[in-house]
Amino acid sequence: MHCVIGLGRTGLAVVRFFLNQGERVFVFDDKLKEKDFPDWLSGSPLVTPITLQEVESVLPLVEECVVSPGVHPGHPVVRRFEEWGIPVISEIELAFRYISFPLVGITGSCGKSTTVSLIGEILRKAGWDVFVGGNLGTPLIESVLLPKPPAIGVVELSSFQLERVYTARFFIAGILNLYPNHLDYHSSMEEYFQAKGRIFLNQHHRDWALFPLSRPLWQARWCRMARGRVIPLGVGVRLFEGLYALGNAVFEGGVPPRKILSLEGCSLPGHHNRENVLMAVAVARILGVRSETIEEVLRSFQGLPHRLEWVGEWNGITYYNDSKSTTPSSTRVAIEALPGPLIVILGGKAKLTDFSELTGVLALEKVRCVVVYGASRKTIEAFLPSRIRSFSVESLEEAVKIACREAKPGDTVLLSPACTSWDAYENFEVRGEHFKALVHALGKGSFPEPS
Repeated sequence: MHCVIGLGRTGLAVVRFFLNQGERVFVFDDKLKEKDFPDWLSGSPLVTPITLQEVESVLPLVEECVVSPGVHPGHPVVRRFEEWGIPVISEIELAFRYISFPLVGITGSCGKSTTVSLIGEILRKAGWDVFVGGNLGTPLIESVLLPKPPAIGVVELSSFQLERVYTARFFIAGILNLYPNHLDYHSSMEEYFQAKGRIFLNQHHRDWALFPLSRPLWQARWCRMARGRVIPLGVGVRLFEGLYALGNAVFEGGVPPRKILSLEGCSLPGHHNRENVLMAVAVARILGVRSETIEEVLRSFQGLPHRLEWVGEWNGITYYNDSKSTTPSSTRVAIEALPGPLIVILGGKAKLTDFSELTGVLALEKVRCVVVYGASRKTIEAFLPSRIRSFSVESLEEAVKIACREAKPGDTVLLSPACTSWDAYENFEVRGEHFKALVHALGKGSFPEPS
């Protein structure tokens, strides 16, 4: 029997898979009561919910555990199964045993979802039957239940998922970047790096490893970890091999270099999005997609909600929703991506206590004003540069009101919180939607209350 730990979207998909196989399964989630289980789960005779006190009694019956992303490795239930010698794996590892199609895996600290979505759009345009999912939304295990297997899968991979990968193999594996993140989960930056590097663990020599050369601290180690053919990537630099983006074009390194496609008309702003685009281009080129097809998708692709999302322009003031940015690193990238003058809204519940990475970028002349809100506003305030005009409030509603009051025609108001939403919202999507509702209400002269 299996035990599924954590009943979020991934955990429920795993349970559904086991039920489809006719297998009995134990389930554990200390944040849910049985009355909150979906009907199909609570009504199944094959599902046995267990409590923390009942774990000891089921240990002899469990062959393997599947742990959901985000369940802390130090959780007492996870630890107890491991102490008993029972394998604890991720949903990605489980799904790999049953799929019959090659996988493209993309990881990194920022930009994963955008890159995976863009790759999916390019491949669909090129005629591929493609599964897109993983940490992005649809668990990979759901592809096993499809009536017809896709030709290829493109999956976003978090460090949580990769940490418990043992045999899963990615025909193309890409790391976009690496910034401090999830250090409340991983004990150190080194542990976080090692988890990300597991994307290369089971590659064969004919597989492909992609990563940027703009990260000198990590690139040499990634080269040593890579077991497949390496394609280095660069933005704003010329490379003698690999692919690089310079100006509004992508080149293949060599003597002389060769222009392979134009980036004219690509609407994704910022240096970081050039890195995302370059990764997608590299994957598409490996898979034989024509440059004209890639260019067509780049001209139409608008990005994803809550990721440096253009909300609108009112009275000459532009508004961007970057609610997905939950760390100082991702917020720094967003600020660097937009032209000024900027009014930046920061706040929520912090993952980290060190916001020093923002001090320098907030000191740039293009940043006119900062509004901080939420549970961690005092922590953030300690790292604001002395020259910056700043305001501190409790709620996002108040923050938006002040940002609108301070903004002038030609300014940009950017919500890029550098914190999680968990002090006031269920997730970053709910926070982002509330921000957009507040902005859209500007023309009506009133602000809606949070739902």
